[in-house]
Amino acid sequence: VVLRYLYVNDGWAAQVRASARAEADALQARIKPHFLFNSMNTIAGLVRSDPVVAERAVLDLSDLFRAALGAGEGGSTLADEVALAERYLAIEALRLGPRLAAEWRRHEPLPWDLPLPRLVLQPLVENAVLHGVARLPQGGRVEIELAATDGTLRIAVRNPAPPPDAHDHGGAQHAQGSIGHRLAYAFGPRARMTAGWDAGYYRVQLDIPIARS
Repeated sequence: VVLRYLYVNDGWAAQVRASARAEADALQARIKPHFLFNSMNTIAGLVRSDPVVAERAVLDLSDLFRAALGAGEGGSTLADEVALAERYLAIEALRLGPRLAAEWRRHEPLPWDLPLPRLVLQPLVENAVLHGVARLPQGGRVEIELAATDGTLRIAVRNPAPPPDAHDHGGAQHAQGSIGHRLAYAFGPRARMTAGWDAGYYRVQLDIPIARS
């Protein structure tokens, strides 16, 4: 009976690991095409007019895709995830100009060295830009809030957005599902994700235990 339990338990754990890896691989595949083409077009337009900015954008893009290629391998930290999201916003700001604003609210102290799966923040910020700000003629502001209270790290991303449309938001839902599954694998049921649209704004929040069980 004990051997049977261990066999079943090991099989379940392997299935969960495989599912988490598959989610990361799917997210990695999704992040490449549209963002790469948009970014390269933006950089190409800057090469002659502002080579310094173009070079910085290339370096930011390189860091983003290095993280995407390793999404299913190894881990990250809160500091790394924030830096990656900042690089993404810097590139999109070149494309959208004054239509995109970003506001960071960091409530210190924060657990900057907290281990996290790769790509848990940047895809949420990407969704806020692609499915929210970029779809509005006037653009808007992406708000990212970080706070740590009662042993839990809270990450919230809020942005103006058109009314929800199941067809248009398929990619956003896939990214959020991937993040939710990988956080559950890393932290168990204490990790939670909540999201919803209300009165012209979309908000997604991650609650992550600071101390692993």
